[in-house]
Amino acid sequence: MRSIIAFGFMALLLAFSACKKAPGPGGKAKIRGKVYVKNYNSNFTSILSEYYLQGENVFITYGEENVVGDNVKTSYDGSYEFPYLRPGTYKVFAVSKDPHGNSAEISVIREVVITGKKQVVEIPDIVVYN
Repeated sequence: MRSIIAFGFMALLLAFSACKKAPGPGGKAKIRGKVYVKNYNSNFTSILSEYYLQGENVFITYGEENVVGDNVKTSYDGSYEFPYLRPGTYKVFAVSKDPHGNSAEISVIREVVITGKKQVVEIPDIVVYN
């Protein structure tokens, strides 16, 4: 009987130790930042205006995933936040016009590593072009 209990305890211990949680929602860490826009003329030769951008979509991917895990819109001051994250690697990005004059849109990406369970990571401004 003792050997059965010991075996059951060891099996549970092994199961819990093997379950390392991947990056993503469910933690207490957060990523914060702002989106800044530079508005150019039609041929990208001079800046018409620049400011922190409100209402812009900001996206996040978890770990090595290539799909969007979540998205938020920036606040009135261009700020955004992704709360409740676990330790791991993340990519945060916004979509921008290509500043080299191509008609394509590009993603402006910041890679972020969270190492602590309650860590708050402030990332540099994401600068988009319009």
